[in-house]
Amino acid sequence: MNRPIALLIAILLTCVSLTSVGLAAELGQLRFHLSAAPDGRLQLSLSDGGQRNGRSSSSFEVTDLQGLDRAALTGTPTNPIRFALVREAGRVDCAGSGGNRAAAGNCRFTGNAVFADLLAARGIGRPSERQAFGLTMVGASRTLVDALAAVRYPAPSIDDLTALAALDVTPAYIAELAARGYRPARTSDLIAFKALGITPAYVDGLRRAGFGQLAAAEIVQFKALDISPAYLASLRSVGYGRLSASEVVQLKALGVTADYIAGFQRLGYRNMPVGKLIESKALGVTPDDVRSLRGGRRVSISADELIRLRIAGLLP
Repeated sequence: MNRPIALLIAILLTCVSLTSVGLAAELGQLRFHLSAAPDGRLQLSLSDGGQRNGRSSSSFEVTDLQGLDRAALTGTPTNPIRFALVREAGRVDCAGSGGNRAAAGNCRFTGNAVFADLLAARGIGRPSERQAFGLTMVGASRTLVDALAAVRYPAPSIDDLTALAALDVTPAYIAELAARGYRPARTSDLIAFKALGITPAYVDGLRRAGFGQLAAAEIVQFKALDISPAYLASLRSVGYGRLSASEVVQLKALGVTADYIAGFQRLGYRNMPVGKLIESKALGVTPDDVRSLRGGRRVSISADELIRLRIAGLLP
């Protein structure tokens, strides 16, 4: 993987993992703020007094918050408010007051020992209180753990499991990728797949375009650069249908399009090697440069000569 793409993926995974920063510490005092959105959903923000910048915010249906009286939320600002967010990893019980479509108060988190035992038994590890809270907020479940095991992924770390749940990686998504021969060797690769929006349909499209044996890291590179089956078809239409994954990545990263290639072909450059196309684009050599040099005359100028003229600063 080239350095720019590797850096992009590293930044991406860092962003995905923000939900699990500082998970070793215990939870502090939990405060909540609840507000009603115009679409009828509820925005729940939780702040943790024991963690600097320890705030999470998620959107929920009214039915997700057990015991919530929606009428109390829309009345005067002094109505008592109680509700609980109950999930497999634990529960968050909140109480406060609200009205005028908002509420605030305190919460208490209780981890689910049965779920913690499951993670420990599967080799994932026993979560700390803060880790269990993170797993609860993103909705981590036994079905996700089972789906990873079903296609023989290595046991994820708690941080990776948190990221997978936060990205809504489903058992169906895992199984459909595996059915196409894609079971990335690391769960971090699966995180990158979902974070970049790599779907089974995208994988199928690459296969139809002649790239059916790509490694997981190569698919990540393709998607990160927005290399689509349509882009591959456009290269094939101008005679570049037998390219390696590395060549495609370099062409797309530099913005080499079928129109750019066709522009040279109309001037007689029918079979420019891929390396020369890449070098020409990187140096800013264009078909217009050729037309300018020729000045309407039929002058033969090789691709190598064009590149040397550009390096020497002799092109317009």
